Amino acid sequence: MARDLPGPVLNSVRALGLIVATSGVITLLIWWMRDEVVLGWAEGNPSAQDILAQGGIEQLRESPIVPGFVALSVVAFVGFALLALVLGSFFLGGHAWTRPVLAATAGVGVLVGAVCLDAHLPVIFVVLSALVIVEGLALVFFLWQRETTSHLRDD
Repeated sequence: MARDLPGPVLNSVRALGLIVATSGVITLLIWWMRDEVVLGWAEGNPSAQDILAQGGIEQLRESPIVPGFVALSVVAFVGFALLALVLGSFFLGGHAWTRPVLAATAGVGVLVGAVCLDAHLPVIFVVLSALVIVEGLALVFFLWQRETTSHLRDD
């Protein structure tokens, strides 16, 4: 019979799931609002501003200096979602090594979210970046609860 999982363990997995879901929404929005993302990126780039002034968004979109935001976000999302799935599975299985790895992963998410807050992106990305920061901090909080420690076993 499966053992009962402590509340903080379940909440850790829920927080991880919310981070993955929010990341998925961000990925979809990058695709849907790709021109706005490119314009936000161009705001701090003099070369991009020159191209934009000469030929508009169409020429900027075709320029080789513009990163492939959609492709990058899809690859990052798929990689992160698979990592979260594997780590979450091992975490639920009680493997103690997953706690610091999940905490470090959440820390990276918080740093990425903080960078996105000041990246000249549309407001929805700022809101979702702040949400990822809160979700990451919540994950770390639940990971280090006493009940979580009692669930984990030394490997």
